Amino acid sequence: MEQQGSGAGPSLEARVRPAEEADLDSLAEIERAADCLFVERFQCTDWPAPTPGRSRVVAPGFILVAECSAPRGQLLAGFTHVLALQDGAHLEQIAVDPRWSRRGIGSELLRATMREAARLGYGSMTLRTYADIAWNGPFYARFGFVEADPDSPDLRRIEAEELAEGIAAYGRRIQMRASLTG
Repeated sequence: MEQQGSGAGPSLEARVRPAEEADLDSLAEIERAADCLFVERFQCTDWPAPTPGRSRVVAPGFILVAECSAPRGQLLAGFTHVLALQDGAHLEQIAVDPRWSRRGIGSELLRATMREAARLGYGSMTLRTYADIAWNGPFYARFGFVEADPDSPDLRRIEAEELAEGIAAYGRRIQMRASLTG
């Protein structure tokens, strides 16, 4: 699952960096806060629980976090989690805490995530999202993602897991792919 928030605020500089051990406990809290946007939109009570950061870090791939300055020091505002699949990079999650949304943090996280995947040698990146929610399909399209069929066993497995979670019941889910070269 992935999301981009819908709050309001001025553009904000976020430092995007690889996640560290000390960040892991904050990831589920960020995901839970961001998922509230879906819960409110869909008026649902059965949204899946967030994935603990310590479960994310054991999966092959990488996690980036967006760190912002706040009056009491640096705070994590969001993160991305990319799975290293047999056939490429898959953006499994992007989450921005709604308190920090609409300030460019999700965009910066996505750009940094795409750069990191390219640096690691991936030629493209896939993701799954809601097609018709502004902070989902249309958001990713602005970064070069286009609708594509799940064309590998890993991507079909992710699609099946999504169906089992029940999130597809709330709207049309699509897979998207973006080239990371050129």
